[in-house]
Amino acid sequence: MPGKSMREIGERLREVPFSPRRPRFLALADAYAPDFSRISMDILGSRPDGPHPYPDTFEKVVFPSLDDTPLVGVLGLHHDGRKRPGVVFCHGFHGSKNKNYIMEASLKAFQEWDYNVLALDLRDFGESRDLSHAPSTGGWKEGQDILGACRFLGGMEEVTTVGAVGYSLGASAVLNAAHQNDLYSHITGGVLAWSGFASMEHIMARFSRRPPVSDPFFPYYAVFVLLTEIRRLEMMRRGNEEMVSTLGDRPFSPDFRRYVREVVAPHYRKSEEAIYALSSPRNFVARLEHPVLLVHALDDPVCPVEEMEELRKAARGNPNLDIWVLPTGSHCAFMGFDEEWYWSVMRGFLDYWADRPR
Repeated sequence: MPGKSMREIGERLREVPFSPRRPRFLALADAYAPDFSRISMDILGSRPDGPHPYPDTFEKVVFPSLDDTPLVGVLGLHHDGRKRPGVVFCHGFHGSKNKNYIMEASLKAFQEWDYNVLALDLRDFGESRDLSHAPSTGGWKEGQDILGACRFLGGMEEVTTVGAVGYSLGASAVLNAAHQNDLYSHITGGVLAWSGFASMEHIMARFSRRPPVSDPFFPYYAVFVLLTEIRRLEMMRRGNEEMVSTLGDRPFSPDFRRYVREVVAPHYRKSEEAIYALSSPRNFVARLEHPVLLVHALDDPVCPVEEMEELRKAARGNPNLDIWVLPTGSHCAFMGFDEEWYWSVMRGFLDYWADRPR
């Protein structure tokens, strides 16, 4: 991208003040509470009589990942004959395109920032899970899902450049997409990752062990266990006993390492170690050639801040990767702490790399 650099946009955006003024519990409630009403949509997948939260200007689309796995998304295009940049939004673990943080970003980018937008369900989540049995890899194949979405959106006549934004698992996905983009070149705008991680193996191990009740991670762990149990029950309803057993030997006992070993690795004909290696950003951030901003919080209880230190060391000063660690923000909850800052940084970063015809 001639004439543009991560250093320039990084310096510019660092001037935007991050000023959380609300009590922590109110900030977290504002960030997380709206999504509790959509849990069943995320876990149970599509239902013909279910709610359709996007406005009529967005249409449901089905498109292939790079490995031809079918994916579902919602597409917002401006049909006025004028070309605009596009952006793809990607959810986190046990999430979907219907998550509040995805919907709000998608609608703001479409309605206020004048972008064309695609919000997708990654493989194994949301409505995409109803179209194939492809399991989640924690980042590697999800990166190909992002590239498939960018290819689909970028192929529209109304779209100039395409950027990507991801949260948590989605952050790993967009980082992987930026890495694989060296071969496929479907991302032509900036890549923004919120609350990511360095090692997929570390995260799988973390979610496979019950933490003490006093650990700040415990409430998040409990929610993930509950969501996994809901999914187990849905699999039982569908008669998929083999998949049920790999999520744990008994109810409320998820073992994601076993899932990687017995489901993910055999499905993709890779070793367990290869899946972890391919999905861990620490193994490729030094080679990133595409602009990526990764934003994290010092108090993230899900992906410990040590993951960012590991990424910094692994990046070896790569100028294409900028890692910010803010004093607070929890896990993907920055909007609840300082909404004005959150939207300003996201829009500023996307606009900087976007191509808008004059």
